[in-house]
Amino acid sequence: MNIVGSGAAKPLSLRGLAKSYATADGRNIEALLPVDLDIAPGEFLVVVGPSGCGKSTLLNILAGLAAPSQGEARVGDVLVRGPDIDRGMVFQDYALFPWLNVVGNVEFGLERKGVPRRDRREIAMRYLAMVGLAEFAEKRPRELSGGMKQRVAIARTFATEPSIIFMDEPFGALDALTRRHLQHQLLRIWQQHRKTVVFITHSVVEAIYLADRIVLMTARPGRIKSVIRIELPHPRDPTSDEFRLIERQVYSDLDEELAKSFHMEGHDSAGPAAMP
Repeated sequence: MNIVGSGAAKPLSLRGLAKSYATADGRNIEALLPVDLDIAPGEFLVVVGPSGCGKSTLLNILAGLAAPSQGEARVGDVLVRGPDIDRGMVFQDYALFPWLNVVGNVEFGLERKGVPRRDRREIAMRYLAMVGLAEFAEKRPRELSGGMKQRVAIARTFATEPSIIFMDEPFGALDALTRRHLQHQLLRIWQQHRKTVVFITHSVVEAIYLADRIVLMTARPGRIKSVIRIELPHPRDPTSDEFRLIERQVYSDLDEELAKSFHMEGHDSAGPAAMP
């Protein structure tokens, strides 16, 4: 018996979703222009765009951590009105509890769901084994590397069997080798569980490597500029001609938006985005 629950993947729908802020001097800043988007259950959707284009704002609204200024987001037929344990969140800064050991961090959400203590430990250890950290179960977060902390955060999120998982640049602060390894692990776990995932990144290569579809955002105020479906089978080879062709297409769409973003930040001009 699955004590946590099936956590079947659910669809997301966005209709006219927008966000604006009032500044201290009374000006109105548009962070996100109306967005319409449907995300299928079990889809891995990656959002890419210039800094400050509203990617994290969009994710926070979908997770229920912020309210839209207009429009709505729904999980299935249910309106998003606030956080819900059925929607998991992985942050860039890990957000682990320093007073808990590794297994205690993974058990935290399970305890909130009312899972009995013995079952909590069994489930937590299973997910720690899945990310290769079972032997570190009794360690404190301060004893772990950055990559290990993020693996704990991923295990904690998947352990509660949420229907949707939001990931806000989870690998952005990691070195290239650790980032590559965690991309492999995340894909493997997602392929096993097929949760709906909305993933934010600045890395075009990461987006193509992971995504079913990539949503490209314009410079602030953010809106959807284009949506690119990635038909390449997994595992994907970033050095292949097919991969590089998609990479050039994404950079071509992003170059104009990056130039606008730099101009808004006070730069006189900006060259094209550098290919890695």
